[in-house]
Amino acid sequence: MLLYNELITSILMLFVVLDAPGNAPLFYFFTRGIDVSKRKYIIRRSVLIAFFILLLFGLIGDLLLKYFHITLDDFRIAGGIILFIYAVLGILGHSPAEEASSEDIAVVPLATPLLAGPGAVTVMIYLKYSYGLLVTCISLITNMFIAWITLENGDKLLNLLGRSGSMVLSKIFAILLAGYSIALIREGILAWINTFNP
Repeated sequence: MLLYNELITSILMLFVVLDAPGNAPLFYFFTRGIDVSKRKYIIRRSVLIAFFILLLFGLIGDLLLKYFHITLDDFRIAGGIILFIYAVLGILGHSPAEEASSEDIAVVPLATPLLAGPGAVTVMIYLKYSYGLLVTCISLITNMFIAWITLENGDKLLNLLGRSGSMVLSKIFAILLAGYSIALIREGILAWINTFNP
């Protein structure tokens, strides 16, 4: 019973931070203009890459960050800058798919920082030390499966809007992405400043 409760708790914690339903519109924004089969390939590849990134951090994340002298706030700032660049391109009317190959998009920004971002990395390290490696791995596998199903089917609703509706929505997503990226940068900078003012 205790293991069951720990498993449910860990799955819910990772589900919230991965936020696959919330990321579905952003995934659509980054893969718009790409045919369905290629979009599905990009999504599957990004989920798989995110899985291995989070698995790595679940296994040796604390040691890895310590070795390279990287903090989670460094992750936030770097991820925010990357997303902001893509957001500006989207606002100017450039599709991210035109600016980089599908292989590049699947890795950055889809796999990281959108899925395997600083929040997810933090949760993976926490889950390992709180509930053990087995519970953490089961939670990760469950959430990656949920993310795959959610993201791969996320464009069906958006397709009902038609071409003009999708175009308007893409601009809105780009602005929201810009705001989200600034929030990541702000959080990273504020946390960094707070280290000097304990």
